[in-house]
Amino acid sequence: MDDKKILNKLISSVKEDSTRALGCTEPVAIAYTAYEAGRRIKDDKIKKLTISTSKSIYKNAKSVKIPNTKGRHGIDLAGAIGLYSKDLDIAPTLIFESLTEEILDKSLKLVDDGLVEVKYLENTPNIYISIKVETENSNVEAIVENGHTKLKEVLVDGKLVFSADEEKETEEKVDDFNFRDLSLEKLKAIVDQADPKDLMFTLEGIEVNKKAAQEGLKGYGSKLGKTLQGLRDKKIIEDNVLTKTRILTAAAADMRMGGGQCEVFTSGGSGNQGIGVILPISVVGKHEKISDENLAKALFFAHVLNKYVKEYSGKLSGICGCAIGAGVGAAAGIVYMLGGDEKQIAGACSNLYGNLTGMICDGAKESCSMKLSTCAEESVVAAYLALNGMITDDNVGVVGGSIEETILNVGKLSKEAFTQVDEVVIDIIDR
Repeated sequence: MDDKKILNKLISSVKEDSTRALGCTEPVAIAYTAYEAGRRIKDDKIKKLTISTSKSIYKNAKSVKIPNTKGRHGIDLAGAIGLYSKDLDIAPTLIFESLTEEILDKSLKLVDDGLVEVKYLENTPNIYISIKVETENSNVEAIVENGHTKLKEVLVDGKLVFSADEEKETEEKVDDFNFRDLSLEKLKAIVDQADPKDLMFTLEGIEVNKKAAQEGLKGYGSKLGKTLQGLRDKKIIEDNVLTKTRILTAAAADMRMGGGQCEVFTSGGSGNQGIGVILPISVVGKHEKISDENLAKALFFAHVLNKYVKEYSGKLSGICGCAIGAGVGAAAGIVYMLGGDEKQIAGACSNLYGNLTGMICDGAKESCSMKLSTCAEESVVAAYLALNGMITDDNVGVVGGSIEETILNVGKLSKEAFTQVDEVVIDIIDR
């Protein structure tokens, strides 16, 4: 496949996983799955709603607050809301925007009446949700798999009424295109050759996520962003590009994890990772007076690299995705934007892996803003270190002989070592 076709595939892939979303994407995914089941039931007399998920979805959806619910949370509530959202005419990632008082009241009653069962399953893809609805006159099951809004199938009274078009999915993966076949050198070369006009869509994420950050500074969730801002104003912490990066990413995450009603722009299908990719690059871009054209290229490169990492680690894992994916994408994007070469870009990624690999994901919650803001600030540090000649040694710890080998190593950790983390974390948070 020639470079132009690869670029077009990359653009389509980034657009699919980088979009507006309201609320944490795991409750969103549960609500969307329930919506797909609910719109096919024959009556409103619900006898039982059963929500079965992967461990990763369960862990991330259990405690995070849901927008427009007055600070409530819960997998059961997210599913009930989706079940009653039968006239969704917006993007699935914005399903909570359609939440009304009537829907919330009906959802809370369904939960309070004990009609919602929640459980997690063994041996599933890390993104897996099954919603079963039993009514007086019908039984419906909807399944989402391998993507937060990727509907796999729907069954009504045991009959398959929807199945993902396997031929189309296969067609999208053919033409000899596979993320794993691309090296960092190849990815950079493709982005170098791209017409900036084709990548300007990435700039929308800056506007969206800065707005989310400004809202978050009013004080949501753990109020980390607002508190850091206060410390800066008191001159307890420095007022510089690192602090600004940390404050804005913390504030945006505070808002999102605290159930705020402001959209964020995602990366790799994750809202927090969208914040972690976009805001560090935009803060440094403004500080360094980077043109919109170069900023768009840097953002695109960062989104692609975040997705590239997920090909090895999975979209959800026991390691914090902001540390091993979004932070790495941001570091690479910053070096690229500032004119760094391939060695410096790879070095910035290695610096971050040498620093933050091993940060566990213990579920989506308000304190995620602490991890996210740490990853965001360290992505900026890692980039500037690499640009100034400080790069962690090869073949030490998880850092391999090349950035591709390092990413492979981290993916191995995610899928072979950290698979037990979800189980242990669930045991802890279920006590």
